Amino acid sequence: MNLQEEITARGLLKQATDEKLFELYDKGGQTLYVGMDPTADSLHLWNFVWFMHALQYMKRWNKLIFIVWGATGMIGDPGGKNSERNFLDEDILAHNVGRIYKQVEAILANITEISGETFEFEIKNNLDFFKDMNYLEFLRKVGKYITVNNMMHKETVKRRLETDDQSISYTEFSYMLIQGYDFVRLHDDHDCKLQIAGSDQRGNVVTGIELINKISEKENKDAYGATTPLILDSTGKKFGKSEGNALWLSPEKNSPYTVYNYFMNVSDEDVERYLKIFSVKSLSEIQDIVTQHNTSPELRQWQKSLAHLVTQIIFGTQAADNCVLVQETLYGGWDMISKIAWLDSDQIISLNNSTWWTNWDWWRLVEVLVQTWLCESNGEAKKAIKNNAISLNENKITDIWYEISDQDRINDKIILLKKGKKTYKTLLKAS
Repeated sequence: MNLQEEITARGLLKQATDEKLFELYDKGGQTLYVGMDPTADSLHLWNFVWFMHALQYMKRWNKLIFIVWGATGMIGDPGGKNSERNFLDEDILAHNVGRIYKQVEAILANITEISGETFEFEIKNNLDFFKDMNYLEFLRKVGKYITVNNMMHKETVKRRLETDDQSISYTEFSYMLIQGYDFVRLHDDHDCKLQIAGSDQRGNVVTGIELINKISEKENKDAYGATTPLILDSTGKKFGKSEGNALWLSPEKNSPYTVYNYFMNVSDEDVERYLKIFSVKSLSEIQDIVTQHNTSPELRQWQKSLAHLVTQIIFGTQAADNCVLVQETLYGGWDMISKIAWLDSDQIISLNNSTWWTNWDWWRLVEVLVQTWLCESNGEAKKAIKNNAISLNENKITDIWYEISDQDRINDKIILLKKGKKTYKTLLKAS
């Protein structure tokens, strides 16, 4: 397949400003960029979609410049938001930028390890483009060339203005000019001709192309944009949300097992599509996985492959293998307590981290259920115990006054709590 055919077959392409870009980037030797706001100290799964789109170009020997929007992050992107973002102070932004730098480097290192391919990339902060430019210079150099009429017709601005109880500040209104100027600088300084973005960023991409045509100092003003579609699951729910919360690409914000378990639980209708989007497997290899799954669908081979592949890219091979161990321990179908008893110390810690709890120093079961977020209140915890919904080491607990003791620890190491049929927490004694 050529580049356009593969990106389309993988479900990664929403729109392109000019299909000539695919022939150009299919030949390799070009530069493209992806940019993301440092509004948090981690990327999340939706950002990962853009990343995997860009990877298809990198596989054809094109260079990626990853821009962390330190400048635009000080303002906030109006796209996809119904109200203005709160400003972050410079120290928090600098912290977020540094963490995202490391995250991107780690993910690309994981992809290199998995695929055996090396990729050319560079990470930049767009604050460097603006820190020495004053306001009047920006107005003369950039603001003069994009009309208010043009900006008012951008979808992100129109949507905010059409909402009766919302408005948009001049600060956010200016966002597209700043991001557009990024493209100019990357085009002129690094011969970058392509921006990859989410479909909600299309207006900003087009603004960048317009500015290149008007103010670029290069003779060749070719510039393109390609957007990634919004990913929805088969029920119409936005991809990458777990119980209403974003799933992060940082083990400090959610455990690797949280991401692994998200993909383990996707429906059969979504798995093939997700394998094409989120794995580095070739389309023929993915078809082999599909064939294998169809032979014995009850084994959920699709989900197992998808969950491991995605976790491996984001968190590394060891983390993905640990998630498999946790999954087999908690849901493997035979004596769970015996399996936990056989785990070594590192595996016990991995199991504990994967259930997203660390140490405990409480004795009364009701209080432990609340502290581990299995229940929201003491009253809910008592009700769950009375309804036979709580197990400790796979034994039902019916006494609301039950106190956990050292004797409850499996091999003097860990305690397994369960609410209902599938919600687990593990407890290590506080050191």
